[in-house]
Amino acid sequence: MRPKHWLYTIPLRLRSLFRRAEADQELDDELRDHLERTTDLYMARGMTQEEARRRARLDLRGIEQTKEKCRDARRVNWIQNLAQDLRYSLRMLRKSPGFTVVVILTLALGIGANVAIFTVVHAVLLKPLPFSHPEQVVRVYDDLRGSNTRDVGMSLPEFWDLGQKSGVFQDISVAFPGDANLTGSEHPDRLQFFGVSPGYFTMLGVQAQLGRVFTQNDAQPGFTEGIVISDAFWRRSFAADPLILGKKIRLDDDLYRVMGVLPSGFRHPGRTMGNDVDVFMASGYSASPFPTPPQRALRFLPGAVARLQPGLTLAQAQAKLDAFTAQLAKQFPVEYPPVANWSLRLVPMQDDLVGNVRTELLVLFGAVCCVLLIACVNSANLLL
Repeated sequence: MRPKHWLYTIPLRLRSLFRRAEADQELDDELRDHLERTTDLYMARGMTQEEARRRARLDLRGIEQTKEKCRDARRVNWIQNLAQDLRYSLRMLRKSPGFTVVVILTLALGIGANVAIFTVVHAVLLKPLPFSHPEQVVRVYDDLRGSNTRDVGMSLPEFWDLGQKSGVFQDISVAFPGDANLTGSEHPDRLQFFGVSPGYFTMLGVQAQLGRVFTQNDAQPGFTEGIVISDAFWRRSFAADPLILGKKIRLDDDLYRVMGVLPSGFRHPGRTMGNDVDVFMASGYSASPFPTPPQRALRFLPGAVARLQPGLTLAQAQAKLDAFTAQLAKQFPVEYPPVANWSLRLVPMQDDLVGNVRTELLVLFGAVCCVLLIACVNSANLLL
């Protein structure tokens, strides 16, 4: 099979670009040979040498025009023109160093500001969460619309109902931030912990880099003995000891056993108490130190993280949840009086992380784009 035209002309194009003088000499030789052969042909037809040469040149429609067409056929003219423009620009800039410095600083200011702000916008607004199907991960909040009170907390019976009866979620987990003292070690520390449900990591699709994470098989009414620690805490307090698994540490007055270390890139997809979480604990929240027996009116859980059922949009999930809350309000009128107008609110996890910063970031990005535009206009004004 014959090779494609653009494939076998690649060497010619590259040679024309990097060995231009040699390529132009070959082109001159080819045109001269063609002109001589055409002249001989016309002379054989009875023309004089001068008339035959003039006719051959007319057939070529100009030597220089023909050369330009041949160079265009090699498709390297635009590169050569660009190189010429760059050389000319550099010569002009060298002649006016003060002007050059002003232009470079002006453009650097505009470009640098845009790059910096776009990096923030990409990380906060555009970059998806590092989980499978992050659009399904939501935060669940309780509101009392009657008193215009938002995020009032969730009771344990409500949490159970959402996971078992609502039909809205694949998985749901408590999201309970707190802090504790690391005691009994050489370096006491104040740690940030996160109380979650045993299926928390399964819901997010996260595996440990060392050991394992807890699952529903580890569920029990109170806190489990096994905990999962962050990579940063492992390195900071235990010097990345590979024998950390099974080691017991004391948080406040309670003893726990390390069962796994999380990957270095894992972060809880939501709000914490201000710092990265060091320790993740699992609990059923229905035994000491939590209220026993659980009461529907006692809202001690600060909320929940959940994953929607496959194929369910946020609007559809919210509609189903509204119908479910109405059903619960009728079933438990004492705990949910009509005047309170209790409701559940779903917020995409990405929006929950961003909060009210989205508008401010977009306005700031628009402002730095204007700065870049002004820098370009100023540079063009200096050139004129």
